[in-house]
Amino acid sequence: MLEQFGLNEPLHIQYYIYIKNLVQGNLGTSFIIGRPVFQIVLDRALNTLALMLPAIFIAFMIGPVLGAFLAWNRRRWIDPIGLTFTLILYAVPIFWSGMMAIMIFSFKLGWLPPGGMYSPAFVPQSFFHKFFNLELLRHLILPVSVISLYLLAVPTLTMRSNMIAILGSDFIEMARAKGLSERAVLYRHAARNCLLPIVHFTAIQIGFAFAGSVVIETIFSWPGLGMAIWQAVSAHDYPLAQGSFLILATVIIIFNFLADLSSVYVDPRVGIQGE
Repeated sequence: MLEQFGLNEPLHIQYYIYIKNLVQGNLGTSFIIGRPVFQIVLDRALNTLALMLPAIFIAFMIGPVLGAFLAWNRRRWIDPIGLTFTLILYAVPIFWSGMMAIMIFSFKLGWLPPGGMYSPAFVPQSFFHKFFNLELLRHLILPVSVISLYLLAVPTLTMRSNMIAILGSDFIEMARAKGLSERAVLYRHAARNCLLPIVHFTAIQIGFAFAGSVVIETIFSWPGLGMAIWQAVSAHDYPLAQGSFLILATVIIIFNFLADLSSVYVDPRVGIQGE
């Protein structure tokens, strides 16, 4: 086995072989599973995307709207209540909220499955059928809800603080002086100028979703990249762990780059300042 995987060679030879294979797109073979690492990482990454993308979309669609609403009503009773609720969501550990959700909605009420991607009897017939079926939707509801509530806090708090800082600006007073409605001033002028940090954080969060999915995938037994990393580290499966971490770093860099590109479309002043 040592000779088969090249582990009997000196470390610098092992490193040379790894880099040579990496340039050719070969991430090695998993010690435990016995399949090429690239295939395993690709399959698991798609499962992680199916779990994390809906949660991120929900959190970052509701969060900025909620943050803008709280900032607009900052002198009313709704603001401290909403702020307290948001801080509680941010402070509660996601592993605890996940276990509580399983205990209440799966074991006590029996409404939703406690984990996994499908029931044991379900067999997908095609790639399309694997990700578009009611069985997957039932298994997504609980983990997506837990992740969305946890991720909701950051865009809400970020949007609220940015909105409070910008509501006293001159262009806001000018918009009101033009006779625009309060809704138009809030969402068309104030909120748009506060979206740039949200766009950056959304792109970065998508990249870190792969790494941050380890805990939530372990709790809900979700066969994603996070679960693969945990299994690889536990079993000392070095090729799978190395390949997973390499993919994680690449995804984070790509989404950081996309965040910089999207900044120009959200706020044209970014492009003008860069010239």
